Amino acid sequence: MLKRLVWSTFFMPAAATLADWKAASVPDFLAERSRQELARLGNPGWWGPPDLEALAELMQLAAAEGWRILPAGRGTRLDWGGLGHPVDAVISTAACDRLIEHAAADLTVTVEAGMTLGQLQTILAETGQWLPFDPIAGESSSLGALVSTGMSGSLRHRYGSLRDFLIGITFLRHDGQWAKGGGRVVKNVAGYDMMKLLHGAWGSLGLIGKLTFRTYPLPNAWGTIACQGDREAILQLRSQLVRSDLTPVAFDLLSPAAAAELELRSQWTVLLRFGSVAASVQEQQQVVELQATRLGLAAMTVAEPVWGQLNQSFEPRSRSATLIKFALLPSQLPCLLAELEAIAPTALGRVHAASGAGWLVWPEAEPTVETLLRLRRHCEVAEGFLSVPAASVSLKQQLDIWGYPGQGLAVMRAIKRQFDPQSRLAPGRFLAGLEE
Repeated sequence: MLKRLVWSTFFMPAAATLADWKAASVPDFLAERSRQELARLGNPGWWGPPDLEALAELMQLAAAEGWRILPAGRGTRLDWGGLGHPVDAVISTAACDRLIEHAAADLTVTVEAGMTLGQLQTILAETGQWLPFDPIAGESSSLGALVSTGMSGSLRHRYGSLRDFLIGITFLRHDGQWAKGGGRVVKNVAGYDMMKLLHGAWGSLGLIGKLTFRTYPLPNAWGTIACQGDREAILQLRSQLVRSDLTPVAFDLLSPAAAAELELRSQWTVLLRFGSVAASVQEQQQVVELQATRLGLAAMTVAEPVWGQLNQSFEPRSRSATLIKFALLPSQLPCLLAELEAIAPTALGRVHAASGAGWLVWPEAEPTVETLLRLRRHCEVAEGFLSVPAASVSLKQQLDIWGYPGQGLAVMRAIKRQFDPQSRLAPGRFLAGLEE
């Protein structure tokens, strides 16, 4: 077993014992906070099979030996999610990054899970296509990791989340056997929806090997406009735009601190992005500018790189940084913005204006537990949630980062037992109480 594995500085030899490979060096590309997380988990060995066949062999060995596994892509965010329990091995798909099939005429693409989002976008752009997905985690993350963590970005306003155009998935079960759901055609409706089940499961149900996505034609032209002013006027503009016939691909509300990160004035901001034919983009921007001016807001066009800068500003910059994901009824946004202004003025805030989903980040210092609980109560009263995907170890020890799971915990436990009966996959990484 494992005879096919080809090793480099971070691939351990097949003859190594558990004790041998625990002492091995980790990949050079790992960030310091990920290295610290590995140390906290007991310095597990880092395994990086070069292809999917070797990946399956390794998972079969792990099952036979009873190893506790932490699935990983490039390991850029190993410190995200729950505190987790010590593991015996990190199994990475970073080397499994090949293009399997791009059916450009059918608007579908199948890739190995280790391919990064940036690599896929480059491939698709050659035929005038793209994956309309811009997560805060960035283009350097592997697609498997992005699916597993359920990341999203501003483009969900027009296109939905990643799971909405994930149409096929192949993954390794706890015993190292392949399973799959969906297929390579857009209208595949047969079978159980494994794509939605594994999306956002944080590696707790299996190790993703292959993914099939629906792709979209690239717009001919882009345009972004920012409108700034006081909170009440910004909320009025948001209400008008939501009810209008405009078709932005992204529509965000930014806190003053978040706007300042983009070298805009430190004011409440509506940031809209349009993607269409050039005439439509220009016309829609003019409509927004007119409506903003009538409300006493300043309106200005902004260069397209602003969206990448926005994502980068929401990336936790240190181990003590805190990232919050939340959602609530859009009708309750006025109350939320007032609450943020009162108790978290230094936090960077970003809300997808039509859905009520959003992000908060304290880039350097962490908020108090009391502040987080107050914001969580506010979201839950508004029929939403608040989770804390990235935070310091000390903060995670004081707070259930996932919050109230609703009425589905019993069902989720049953699914976990079926997919991972020994609770060896990503132990402690996902919901508290998931592993009995």
